[in-house]
Amino acid sequence: MRKFLQVSFYEMSFYVEILISLILMIVLLVSTFFLAVDILGIFNSQGSIETYLHNFLNQAMSIAIGVELIKMLSKHTSATIIEVLLFAIARHVVVDQSTSLDSLWSILAISVLFATRKYLFTNFDDSTNIIVRGSQKVKIANVLARVNLKGQKGELLRDFVVRHLEAEEKHVTIGAAVYLNDVALRVDSMKDGVITRVEIIKSLS
Repeated sequence: MRKFLQVSFYEMSFYVEILISLILMIVLLVSTFFLAVDILGIFNSQGSIETYLHNFLNQAMSIAIGVELIKMLSKHTSATIIEVLLFAIARHVVVDQSTSLDSLWSILAISVLFATRKYLFTNFDDSTNIIVRGSQKVKIANVLARVNLKGQKGELLRDFVVRHLEAEEKHVTIGAAVYLNDVALRVDSMKDGVITRVEIIKSLS
């Protein structure tokens, strides 16, 4: 019973995230509409252009952060989290009235985030995978996994993997992998020296 409730609540959380994203999307669409209408207010503004621009940038950056938040809720990847943090810190630097020291700390934080994304993340930190039969044609595997493998006409997936492994002078064994840009192909199982299943790992970043 306890395990069932844990699984149920875990699955339910995804639907709650979708609902939150939907509500947030509606709010952002309305906010964007009012922001577009507010552009005309520059001609009727009683205050200074500096005040108007400050308020406009504040609203625009808030909407941008909201958009990135929706991405984070719908696509749980390290890259989307970094992007949300980057927008939030950038808003603090551009819009908020902060001291020189605060701005310096914000710039350092942005630098650290950029360095983290460039040097600590790999293409396959955030990925999705699917296992298909080795006897499947490459063309069909592309459809199933939503990838774009450049196979020869009528080539089977196992032959595709073997061809690339041999080109890289690797042994055809369980666990052997081929890396092609944002896609990795790993030999999942073999029988009598023939690849029977291939795991297709696709990067989400």
